[in-house]
Amino acid sequence: MKLSLTLLASAIAYASAKKNPFAPKTTRNTRKAQMNAKLMANAKTLRRLDGEDEEQEVDLSGYSIKFEKCQFVKQYDGEEGGGGNEDVDTILSTKRFVIFRMCPDSSCSSCNYNYGEYIVDMDTYLEAALGYKEEVQEQYCETCNECYEKAAEAAEADDDAAEEDEDAWKCQNVDTSSCYAECQNIENMEENGYMDASEFTECQQLDYEDNYGNVYYAGAMCASSGSRIKIGIFTDEQCSNYDSSKDVEDYM
Repeated sequence: MKLSLTLLASAIAYASAKKNPFAPKTTRNTRKAQMNAKLMANAKTLRRLDGEDEEQEVDLSGYSIKFEKCQFVKQYDGEEGGGGNEDVDTILSTKRFVIFRMCPDSSCSSCNYNYGEYIVDMDTYLEAALGYKEEVQEQYCETCNECYEKAAEAAEADDDAAEEDEDAWKCQNVDTSSCYAECQNIENMEENGYMDASEFTECQQLDYEDNYGNVYYAGAMCASSGSRIKIGIFTDEQCSNYDSSKDVEDYM
């Protein structure tokens, strides 16, 4: 079975790079603002936003997240390993981080000024970014399906009946043919032989055991010199020991 990287790839793009024609008017309480706040609460500052200080909160509703890079470090895990006679692989653990920028919505195309730069553990970044993207995707497809049904009904009705629909404005700029096909592919992903890669961002054991009784684990990792995040195969339950000889799609 193949992995669909659509949702995972969207997590390292701008949080609002693609305008959602179905989204409600942005407020301080939107999901994007909540995602921004969650990331900022757990992140360490590398470069402060203009006007940001430790005592004064910044309104994040006008900012979007831009993924910069993913980094990892192998470090001695003193609490778990404790030195002793433990094997080196059980003492060293891999810590993964994401560096991201908080960019003003008005300058998201470049994000070269008036931005803040932060670092946060990769698990926190993916949980926040994917949660936001999943909600946007659900809203996108829900309204797309609604518009698709309205278009089908309008084709069977007369023009006067179509004009009486008070919600018709929602679908005026919607290409239902393209969005409906896209949403059907998402809904029927497993039937088409795909699994969503975002389901494997947390380290988890695969349903596979080789002839020697070895088990393997799948989890998110840095790739392409930190420019993207992918799902890899690991030999330990912390997803620290990457096995580059194996392709995760062979074990789905």
